[in-house]
Amino acid sequence: MKSFMTLFCAGVLTSTLSFAQASGGSAPSAPEAAKAVQNTPATGAKTPILKNGAKFAEAKLSPKSGTKAAGTVSFTKESDGIRVVASLTGVEPGKHGFHIHEKGDCSAEDASTAGGHFNPAGSPHAAPSASVRHVGDLGNIEIKKDGTGTLKITVKNPKDFSAWADISGKSVIVHEKADDLKSQPSGDAGKRIACGLIELSPSTPH
Repeated sequence: MKSFMTLFCAGVLTSTLSFAQASGGSAPSAPEAAKAVQNTPATGAKTPILKNGAKFAEAKLSPKSGTKAAGTVSFTKESDGIRVVASLTGVEPGKHGFHIHEKGDCSAEDASTAGGHFNPAGSPHAAPSASVRHVGDLGNIEIKKDGTGTLKITVKNPKDFSAWADISGKSVIVHEKADDLKSQPSGDAGKRIACGLIELSPSTPH
């Protein structure tokens, strides 16, 4: 076995050296070549298959833009779509835009690092009930006079999208104003007042 592995590594290194020389680049050292082989990404990776009734992702929201807004969001697979449940505190009363954004980076004080709405199909912004919309279009959450609010909504797969586990690594954003569900590209919902990274639940297959 040791002889086989030695011959295999030697063959990989020889191929790497030959390619570098043919392309005019400098040949990597033996350790670099071995590292390159070790870090080669696996092919055939698949998005996890979500089972009905499984809570597969969650997000914890933190305050942004000088507010006290915070909360939690969960995502559960159901037979007719995805059940989204959000609970917020410290938010001004009224309706507030509620979306999935393309990046899971909430580091900026105004959450601008989260990018725009998660929209892999390049669709127009719309209501969560529309078949053609951003994947991240979840409408509005209603906040009561005491600053708390709960949203429970089931959304179906928008056109050209079927892998809900792909929201892992994105973010949930709450906005200062209501989403009008029509203005492009984001519903004219104003500042970003809360942000949280979406993470797959431990029970979700990877």
